[in-house]
Amino acid sequence: MNIEIIRKGLKDYKKFDVDRYCNYCQYLLSAKNKDHTPKYTWFTSKPEQYLIDCFREVAENGLVFDGEHITLQNTGISFDYQAYKNKMLLAYPDSIIDDDLVYEKDTFEFKKYSGKVTYSHDIADPFSRNEEQIIGGYCVIKNKRGEFLTMLSKADIDKHRKVAKTDYIWKQWFVEMARKTVLKKACKKHFDDIYQNIMKIDNENSDIENPLDIELSVKESIEEIQTMEALEKFYKENKEKHTANAKGFNFLINKKKKELENENS
Repeated sequence: MNIEIIRKGLKDYKKFDVDRYCNYCQYLLSAKNKDHTPKYTWFTSKPEQYLIDCFREVAENGLVFDGEHITLQNTGISFDYQAYKNKMLLAYPDSIIDDDLVYEKDTFEFKKYSGKVTYSHDIADPFSRNEEQIIGGYCVIKNKRGEFLTMLSKADIDKHRKVAKTDYIWKQWFVEMARKTVLKKACKKHFDDIYQNIMKIDNENSDIENPLDIELSVKESIEEIQTMEALEKFYKENKEKHTANAKGFNFLINKKKKELENENS
């Protein structure tokens, strides 16, 4: 891979933004594990033109590919919740956006009257809570279009995680991914017109719009597999049982395969 080809392909964009993107690409290319093997093996197979197009696609949506809030995964471009907020502020600079997760001992109440949203969130034990205590999340958006409240239960958040193609990120950054899920749901529900392109790009990392009709026991069995050999054996022994929904079954198998590959890289 030649980073200079990427730089030349983006010569019409701001030099500062291009330099930052190229530095990010160089990092993905050169980063090593402790044993000195490539850390992001998937990146080395990405063509320069693909990386040029990724930058352009983000820029066309008014955002900057900074390698921090907008990043590359083996499945494509990924936006974090700050990137979603930035997009909202581009369209509606007056926006007030408040999102958070609710934990077991917290007290959360909301009211909506004549289009006005009021709410209270009393945070209990802020320095001793953990992921297992999360019961849901919310997002409040207020701007000239109106006032909007979106809430997801922990079960809703887990549903999104189960169909994500990047579960290894969820394992490392569950709180951040949960907050993004709630904010993304709010943006899709109330501001689909301004998020349509971003959702299309970011949905490469999730199949939430196409739920899988696979028994929970099968999903859990696949999730518990620890080696590539065990996964291949499970696939051979069970593929004939799921011919009616081969697409969903194969999706879960491939998802687990990518997880194992990332764990071993």
